Amino acid sequence: MSERLLLGFETAQQVWRTVGRRVAADNPPTPKRPPLLVRLLFEQGLGINLDSMPRRTRASAVPETINGMRAAHARLMFDECPATLDLCVSRQRGRRFLTGARCHLMTGSYPVGSFYELEEGILVTCPELTFLQMSRTISEELLILYGHELCGYFAHGMGEHGFCNCPALTTVSRIEAYLDRLETLRTSCGEGMPWGLRRARAALAHIRDRAASPEEAVLSMILTMPRHMGGYGLPPAMLNASVRLGTEVAELFGIEEFVCDLRWAGHGLVAEFQGSQHKLRSRRSYDLRKGNVLGADGWTVIEVDRTMLERAPLMDEVAKSVSKGLGLRWRRPGARAATCQARLRNRLLKFLDDMRVNAVTTLAS
Repeated sequence: MSERLLLGFETAQQVWRTVGRRVAADNPPTPKRPPLLVRLLFEQGLGINLDSMPRRTRASAVPETINGMRAAHARLMFDECPATLDLCVSRQRGRRFLTGARCHLMTGSYPVGSFYELEEGILVTCPELTFLQMSRTISEELLILYGHELCGYFAHGMGEHGFCNCPALTTVSRIEAYLDRLETLRTSCGEGMPWGLRRARAALAHIRDRAASPEEAVLSMILTMPRHMGGYGLPPAMLNASVRLGTEVAELFGIEEFVCDLRWAGHGLVAEFQGSQHKLRSRRSYDLRKGNVLGADGWTVIEVDRTMLERAPLMDEVAKSVSKGLGLRWRRPGARAATCQARLRNRLLKFLDDMRVNAVTTLAS
């Protein structure tokens, strides 16, 4: 079995989600250790067990053909076996028909570091290349949402909320740098650019690092994407950014900082999404305390929940509040913009609901 096997496209997407779930399972909270998300946000991820992360390689060559035995073995590596494996080869004559597999032709050169090793002989496209490949197969809004997942602290497909918290696989700047390296390499070799490159670059303009939940990503997209794409066209916010309190308030309340879901730098404005995972009494009390203390320090705190995301008049109110907090004049969406906004919300929320149902079904089975 000398020929390596390369997993890409939807299969690579599922591989990286499986990796996120396994890293989450390797880092459970204990009486002496806080939940993984707290460690990621407040401790810069120090001391996290990353044994389940694949190994980065210097391989840059796509296998010429498919190894059927390795393909059969690759199915055993998933928490939930995919119905179809996406396998990649570099030569047309190397394509093979395998039951339950799709064979993709990946011609041209790729930068060193484009592939990770899951185990000996089985590779997967790196998160940055996976993002580029997915730009060819999914809609614009779902590509942007997937970018938030890759660059954020969550992975779809686990537990009652439909996701788990885990370390970020990459960042917006690393995806941009990878695409630059790929384009430079292809140009120097006199090769054409891979499909989806322009679409991937366009999507990156609307992706932010550090989302801690799918709902936070959706909220950021709805508020800040351009109106013709279904958003409100507001300035971008930083996700899960640290907010340091003034000295007087910090001494009064005995706390120096909070991490807020969305923060607009220089405007004293934050937004908090109250998701289903916030229903725990201890978490709800913490969120209420956060709002009270930030208010005492002069911050404006806007709270959003799922019901608001679903209803246009309520989201209009949220957007109005953000606009006022940023000192911007509110512009009511026209009929065409309102239609785009409804379409964006419906597609994103349906996707989240579908992922949650699939996760609950998998958990039950």
